[in-house]
Amino acid sequence: MVPVKKRRRKSVSSSSETKNLRSKLARLEKKYTRIVMEKNFLERAMGDLNFHNNAHDGVVYTDAKDNIIYANPYFLQMMGLKNKTEVLDHPFPDYMWNNASEAQRLFKDIKNTGFVREREMALHNREGQPVFAMCSGVVSKDKDGSILGTEIMFCNITSKRSFQAELVEQHALLDAMLQSTPDPVLVLNPALDIKRSNPAAEKLLGAREESGKPNLITLLSETDLQKEVLQGLEANFLGENSFNAEIRIKEGHFDLNAAPLKSVQKGWVCVLHDITARKHTQDMLQHHAFHDVLTQVPNRAYFIDSLQRANLRGKTEPDYRFAILFIDVDGLKSFNDRYGHHVGDELLINFARRLETSIRPGDLLARLGGDEFAILLDGVKDESSAAIIASRIQKALIQPYELGDEKDARTTASIGITLSGPSSANVDALLRNADKAMYHVKERGGNSFEVFSEELLAKIN
Repeated sequence: MVPVKKRRRKSVSSSSETKNLRSKLARLEKKYTRIVMEKNFLERAMGDLNFHNNAHDGVVYTDAKDNIIYANPYFLQMMGLKNKTEVLDHPFPDYMWNNASEAQRLFKDIKNTGFVREREMALHNREGQPVFAMCSGVVSKDKDGSILGTEIMFCNITSKRSFQAELVEQHALLDAMLQSTPDPVLVLNPALDIKRSNPAAEKLLGAREESGKPNLITLLSETDLQKEVLQGLEANFLGENSFNAEIRIKEGHFDLNAAPLKSVQKGWVCVLHDITARKHTQDMLQHHAFHDVLTQVPNRAYFIDSLQRANLRGKTEPDYRFAILFIDVDGLKSFNDRYGHHVGDELLINFARRLETSIRPGDLLARLGGDEFAILLDGVKDESSAAIIASRIQKALIQPYELGDEKDARTTASIGITLSGPSSANVDALLRNADKAMYHVKERGGNSFEVFSEELLAKIN
């Protein structure tokens, strides 16, 4: 029986030791867990601190009284602070906030709501230069809910604000330039609807933006622009290249310069330059180049050019013929000697008007110089048709003129006629033949007409 009792005492002792060991192990495991948690927390805190120290945003920690207890390097740099001791354990400097009440509201909102997200604030750095920041903040509390302080992040948007301000300024400048430009300017979308227009364009076309994006082609179709020109414009707008086109709007002439927009938004920019004065000058110069200054009828150069085209047509169209009337005022020298050259000029002007009213539509009258005129009779088939017109001219010219104080001034004309043939000579020869026929009339006393022929040439020779 004794050995059995000894074994029982050993069993009780072993069980107690195991229990103690288990208890110690549990305490050690709990302590290890706490150490691991503290280690992880410390690592996270060190990681946060390392992140804040290298962040490109300003980070500030404050205590419950809003004193700064931490400021990262970027915040110091952003605010122009050389040493963190300038702000640590102090409230934010008074110069920093552009508006103190806004700063107070920021701290109040963070503490009351727990956080503030992206609130734009205007600040000033140590040198008094403006700094704009997007502020976000969160409150820090202990386990009992008491406020320990705040963490505020300052995202520097000064460059962004400067860029935005510059864009606004540039936009305002461009808009002012557009409004001040005297030439009509239009900005079109791909469908050629007007997106922007300046006052000059609105005045010319009524292209007001508030009228619901009017279409340029529709507006131009309401003017007296020719259909062919309008179709040409539409075809050019279908392309992708810049182009110029001369168009007429109302009583003005415009040079339309169109170029595709070089932007994300597709479309066109059009500038209409008023060339009305230049067009009138060109027309006037061209008129003076090909018209007689005194009588305003075509001059020799214009007549010769028309005569050459008629002669060329006669060579390509066998049935086409024309005639030339070479006309010389009888006794113009004596008339000038009697009444004066100024009255003689009036005579030539009225002489030209009577010639114009005596010929058919399509015929051409020109003053070759001095007292010599010429008429190109278009589509004359034979000598008798030319003779009828010459006779009508003579009847018109013989009527008295009222020139100045002279109420019964009179003059006559000598007319030489030549007709083109199937194989016409050059225009100089045709004109010489008409001239010869005219001189033959003059030698007979004038006030008549003669048709050039080989028989007449034999008489003259």
